[in-house]
Amino acid sequence: MLLYNKALDANHALLRMTALLISWKTDMVEGEALRMFDFLIANPAHIEKLSLPKDEFIERKVFKSYRNRYQNFEPKSLFNAMKDIHFMVIERFVEIGILRVDKNTYSYHVELDNIPNGLRVLAESKENSISKQAIEFIVANLTQISVTGPAGLKKITSLMDYKYDVN
Repeated sequence: MLLYNKALDANHALLRMTALLISWKTDMVEGEALRMFDFLIANPAHIEKLSLPKDEFIERKVFKSYRNRYQNFEPKSLFNAMKDIHFMVIERFVEIGILRVDKNTYSYHVELDNIPNGLRVLAESKENSISKQAIEFIVANLTQISVTGPAGLKKITSLMDYKYDVN
C-alpha cells in the first residue's frame, strides 16, 4: 500500500512554513525552531506528546484527535527524514528574500513583504490542508520558548539532541 505523507512533500513544507511565518509575524527566526515547528504542523498529533508541565497548555490535548493509524512513525526518524526538505525550503526562502541570513547568529531575518502574492494567498486560504489549530497553538505557546536549554524546544519536542547544547 502506498501512502502519501505531507511531511515529506517539499511543496507542502514550503506552504506550511509560509503559513507559520505569516501567523507568527516575527522579525527573527532560528532555523532549528522553524524546522521543529514545521514538523509539529505537519504532524499535529505530536503536539499532544510534548513534554510540557501537565498543568500548563491543557489545550494541547485536543491534538489527540489528529492521531491516524496509518501515520504510525517514530517522530525523531521522520524529523530527520524531513531535514533535506527543510533545508531546501529555507534555502528557497533565502533565494526569494523571505529569509535573510544573520551573519552573527544561526538565525534569519524575516521579510514577510517578500512573500510572493500567490503563495501568500494559498498559505492564508481556509481551504488548504494545513492545521490552523496547530499553527495557532505554536504561535501562542511555543514561539517564546528557547530552542536550547533544560526547558527548550529540543527537549520538549524530543526531536533533536540537546544534552550538550550551550545556553
